[in-house]
Amino acid sequence: MSQRGNRERAHRKTEEAVGGFRAQVTKRVGQFREDWHTSLLFRTTVSIIMGGAVIVAFFGAVIAGQLRGAVFEQNVNLAIEQFYSEASIAQERFNTYSSPTIGEAQQVADQIISSLYDPANGLMGATLVRSPEQDTQNQIWENATATATQVRALVTPELRELVNEGEQIAWQSVEIPREDGAAAGILLGTKLKIPTSGYYELYVAYSLEKSEELLSTTFRVLIVAVLGLIVLIFLISWIVLRLLLRPIREASLSAKQLAEGEFESRMPVRGRDELAQLAQSFNQMASSLEDQFNRMERMSKVQTNFVSSVSHELRSPVTTIRMAGQLIYDKREELPPALRRSAELQHSQLLNLDTMLADLLEISRYDAGGMSLATEHADIAQIVTEVVDMAQPLAADNEVEVSVAIIGDTAAEVEPRRVQRIVRNLVVNALEHAEGNPVAVEVCGNDTAVAVRVIDHGVGLSPDQAAHVFDRFWRADASRVRKSGGTGLGLTIAKEDALLHGGTLAAIGELGLGSCFLLTLPKVVGEPYQPPLELELPTVENTPSDPAVASAASTEGEAALAAASAADTADSPSAGEPDE
Repeated sequence: MSQRGNRERAHRKTEEAVGGFRAQVTKRVGQFREDWHTSLLFRTTVSIIMGGAVIVAFFGAVIAGQLRGAVFEQNVNLAIEQFYSEASIAQERFNTYSSPTIGEAQQVADQIISSLYDPANGLMGATLVRSPEQDTQNQIWENATATATQVRALVTPELRELVNEGEQIAWQSVEIPREDGAAAGILLGTKLKIPTSGYYELYVAYSLEKSEELLSTTFRVLIVAVLGLIVLIFLISWIVLRLLLRPIREASLSAKQLAEGEFESRMPVRGRDELAQLAQSFNQMASSLEDQFNRMERMSKVQTNFVSSVSHELRSPVTTIRMAGQLIYDKREELPPALRRSAELQHSQLLNLDTMLADLLEISRYDAGGMSLATEHADIAQIVTEVVDMAQPLAADNEVEVSVAIIGDTAAEVEPRRVQRIVRNLVVNALEHAEGNPVAVEVCGNDTAVAVRVIDHGVGLSPDQAAHVFDRFWRADASRVRKSGGTGLGLTIAKEDALLHGGTLAAIGELGLGSCFLLTLPKVVGEPYQPPLELELPTVENTPSDPAVASAASTEGEAALAAASAADTADSPSAGEPDE
């Protein structure tokens, strides 16, 4: 059991080591990919190094092969010349005896074999082998020394066949056995004629170990030189690329600063080369942008101050005129029919004028950037219900049924006045464009946000119209007559109110099917949230089949809506000045 437990522990350690190694490899590969995709310096340097290494390796292999071949060929030629000289000397020594005895021939042969063993000069030994198919009886004994036996073992039938084909020197590459392994060498052979004994084959082994050592040393030096060259290429590439990429990084940093509104950001200009021209062009662009931004900022301030001043100055006379018009309107039943109609028209237009001034003041406060929230805990579903009740007379005039669906906890920290204004704009807009079809209002809350979705099935919006529906003074159909008035600023202000709460207001639609507006507000301003509802196109399926119609308000529709819109601005702090 103990051995089994040890094996299991060893197996677990091995698996942990392998897992750790894989994790490290995965981490390194991921880091390499990240650097490859995010750093031009890293990508270019690695590409240069890899390309240079491949090129150097290719040409290094070619040069090494050529060098090895040239050295080998030179060694073979030198060995052949030396062997030719030794074979000639051996033949001359045999020829000094016209009719040698067997003993004399044997003695000369032994001396020749002994003289061809000189390891210091690359001679690894020799042997004499009697040629086949001879009928002479006076044959000498083949040398039986260790070196002769070793050389004789290297002789192949193919080499003997080449030697016996004619009076030529033949050779082949061999591996000469040694105590510590084998050494590269060549084996040469030729025929000798021994008087009274016939033809014998002389074979001599030459070692190429010294040449191999010289080549190995040369290749090691070349490898070290190549590695040094690669390191030098890396350093030069890295330095040059840093110098080249520095203006690009400076341009990127300056562009980010420009995007963040730091228009005084400039690139340093060094020299007069192309990079310096790039820096000059960038600085000219930045200067131009700064001038245009300052000019537009001055124009915006002038425009904002003008609108705010005019709206504020018109409030008093318009209020006086509206009060006088209200008195006339209240006494309209005592007037002749023609004057009664004029009083009603006057009253309606005065309400629209008052609403427009209120909207202009609100927009000017947003432009001035002085808006602030006075949040309180409120139930958005209750606010929506109140708005629908207020809009019921307009719904009745347009013969539109309004349904309200409430799901989940809809309480949040909001400014009720602004939320009411947003919802009123969405509901009134839906009633105006519903074309007599039902309007569905959904209020849904989750743990982090509350959403209000208003869907109508009227004329609808095209994608281009949906993109501009929150623009100032924009209308999808300028010729369309609105029953509730309108200034073209309602949805713009609604969008700003939603953003002030840290929420969103979006629209989508399709011509002939209707439109959908979605308001999403966080339950706590500034906190992250998850939208409870999605923005979706109106379809036949989401058309309410049995709408729950809110109770009707007791006041007149047009007057109540216009008065509520004007009251929003009248109740806001500092009607003529931005909020503190």
